[in-house]
Amino acid sequence: MTQLLQLLLASCMLGAAFAQENPFDEAPAASEPFDCEAGLANWRDGWSEKKKAYCCDKTGVGCADAPAPPKPPPTISEQEQAAPRSMQAEGVAAPGRRLGAINDLDIRVVDTNETGIYDGEDIYGFDFSLTIPSAGTRELVAKMPDGMFKAFSSPINLGGLTNNRRLEAEGDVYGRMLAATCQVTAAQVLACSATSVGGPGTCLKLSLDDGSGGACNAGSTVSAAIRDSNLAAVTNAVNAGSLNMDVTTLDSSGNALDSQSFTYAVLTQAGIAISDPITIYNGKKTKFWLPIFGKHLLVQTPDLVVSASVFQGPRKDLQWFDRFFIKLPDGRQVVVVGIKRDSGNNSARSRQSVFSQLDIKLGGSQEPLRERKNILYSSPDGQVKIAIGSKRQDPPRLHGEPITEFVNVETKSISFVLVASHAGNEFPDDFEMQKKHAHMDWVTREMIGTKSFTGILPQIWGVQPLSEEVADMLKSPADSPSICAEV
Repeated sequence: MTQLLQLLLASCMLGAAFAQENPFDEAPAASEPFDCEAGLANWRDGWSEKKKAYCCDKTGVGCADAPAPPKPPPTISEQEQAAPRSMQAEGVAAPGRRLGAINDLDIRVVDTNETGIYDGEDIYGFDFSLTIPSAGTRELVAKMPDGMFKAFSSPINLGGLTNNRRLEAEGDVYGRMLAATCQVTAAQVLACSATSVGGPGTCLKLSLDDGSGGACNAGSTVSAAIRDSNLAAVTNAVNAGSLNMDVTTLDSSGNALDSQSFTYAVLTQAGIAISDPITIYNGKKTKFWLPIFGKHLLVQTPDLVVSASVFQGPRKDLQWFDRFFIKLPDGRQVVVVGIKRDSGNNSARSRQSVFSQLDIKLGGSQEPLRERKNILYSSPDGQVKIAIGSKRQDPPRLHGEPITEFVNVETKSISFVLVASHAGNEFPDDFEMQKKHAHMDWVTREMIGTKSFTGILPQIWGVQPLSEEVADMLKSPADSPSICAEV
């Protein structure tokens, strides 16, 4: 998977894509210089003067003569206000404020395959994503689980740091996520006692800035990946169970601003047959089963609708995605992506520069794309961006030519990648079955504001009430009695 996050597209090719090959027949709107919704609650202290002037003129918010918000009622007692400053060493906020919650916090622990780690595996990296709650944020300190790191005598500087950004007209396309407006500039493992959080244990410290050397503003997002092969030497193999982490953000003086606890679930490899559909949310992996016929609403965000269909495997409890239907909320089709049924034998067509793994229909077209090349499309308003292309992948996700074809879709609320894959997890020793059950994988890269999402997945994640219909999707068909006698 590391290679999947390193695709570079030539800027000249992508520039031509906007000018000549936009399937929506309009050039995308120029991006706005400022997002007037981001950090609105703290605009007086968190926005620059330029942003205030722009948003005041554009949307009527952030104006200098706007009345000051009412003073909130006190939230701490006189006794708490008099607490000694040394309490900050234990993660307590500066006197006069309580620690706020960190929004949309997600941490992933990954192995060398860049998938969620299982028991007994070595740690290769961490993914961090969150929305910054407070202006002036300069550090994030995560107290790591006891026993995760081996004893060390001096701080360990981690390499392989990547800040993920939005899809643009040039640069890395496959691995990009939603806008990272707060960047991680350094990552370090050290004793918690050597950080402003203090206390026993081992901490992972991330240094943050706004991209211009300043502190991160409220409402800005962090989306970063750490990949360091040296981690295996300084960490212990993890066991199945829960990894509990306490995360604190701090200002430049080391004052704690916000905090959040996070639990990552490490699953056991024993007795698990991994197959689609699987969803992972906040470190929890959940298997579910969809009705075989028809297409099903996986998730609807404020700006996109994602539906999918599945096909049956050789057992009742095995099924895989075979097609994804991406639409706008008003019903207009954005793209339909499906697996080519003969994609297991793709060597000859791969060399001919035609799509051999994915069947891709853009916009309202009924004709699939033929010529395989790396290109970027956009909706007329620029709100939906689609990167389509291929890259070398060795070992390949499908048997044959070591090529991975992909479709990367991104909006303000969600970013994901669609790729083809063989069924090697389910049939590790059966080459023909791996090819026969080639399928689609949906890799969600980033989501913002999941509490507003609807559909099957938000119910499984627990952000929406679980309906009876979706609850039934969590029950394995293998456990259900057959209506008809087998013949």
